[in-house]
Amino acid sequence: MQASAGQLRAALGAFRGIVQRRNTVPVLGTVKFQDGHLVGTDLDAELSVKIASIGPMAGASAIDLFALSSLAANIDEDEELTISDEDGTATIGFNGSSYRLGSLPVEDFPTFGQPIGPRTMTGNLGLVAAMNRIRFAMSTEETRYYLNGVAILHDSEGKALLVATSGHQLAMMPLDFAPEGSVNAIIPRSIVHYLCQRKMEPEACVFDLERQRARFDFAGQSLATKLIDGKFPDIFRVIPQDAPKLFTADRKALLRRLVRIRSFSEAFFRGVALELAGDVLTLKLKTGDRTATETLAVNGRGGQAEAGFNADYLITILNGLRGEHVTFASPAPFASNPTVITSDGDPLTVLQMPMRV
Repeated sequence: MQASAGQLRAALGAFRGIVQRRNTVPVLGTVKFQDGHLVGTDLDAELSVKIASIGPMAGASAIDLFALSSLAANIDEDEELTISDEDGTATIGFNGSSYRLGSLPVEDFPTFGQPIGPRTMTGNLGLVAAMNRIRFAMSTEETRYYLNGVAILHDSEGKALLVATSGHQLAMMPLDFAPEGSVNAIIPRSIVHYLCQRKMEPEACVFDLERQRARFDFAGQSLATKLIDGKFPDIFRVIPQDAPKLFTADRKALLRRLVRIRSFSEAFFRGVALELAGDVLTLKLKTGDRTATETLAVNGRGGQAEAGFNADYLITILNGLRGEHVTFASPAPFASNPTVITSDGDPLTVLQMPMRV
């Protein structure tokens, strides 16, 4: 095939996060050139990228991704390359230069099972944007592997939601609709991060829960992935219904105080106490010989309430919300029930469990 260095570089760059540098199976470090496409896999996901080439692509070969990427990064983007393969040796030629490296037969390249099902157009759904808002709440614990991703669910009224939870916190975003066949699908954490880093919304999706596969189609690209084969917990049992408001505060002012307290605490200690008395919220830290107290005027519900939280969690939540004000709501007692955290005009809802401090 023939292509410019810029065209090759752009196509190869899409595989960052899909093809892994370290592999026990050499072919998994390659991309397959065939039928005008580049294909790469880590056995859990497969990415196919249509490459803009000069003329048609003939034949097929599996060539090391990282060697090609390093070479293409150091060639002028308008330079025309010729890539050929003969007897297990790939040759990249341009402007009188020639680079050779070993290749592998495409017969060694693994076949990834594709999902089978209806294709739903999702260009205006905002699926990846919703993933990006809630991915902070995904779990990283392998023991509860079914939490290592985001789930597409329906609430009791049949409305579509995108949800992530670690067990300590939960985040959810509404969707206008769920792609056909996607309800109860759990999209793996690695794919969520990949899609969010690429910042591309899929034009269409295919979900196949029977085979635990999904595919996200983009212009010139297609990403197929395994889904997490597990059952997402019934989150609606733990979400307080009509939880009474504790207080509403200026989001940035509360965030500044939390950041100050966290920066002052010892690295290993993350707990902060929130004490509400009428319209005054007091934040307290005590660790070793260090103590800190911050106060903030809020719109409280009246009375007193107190609970401890992981300051890092609260900082992440407040950074993720977008409204001017933030509301904490919880059934009594505040210290032992989950707190619902929302912000004005923001569809993101976060559930945070308290901790003992």
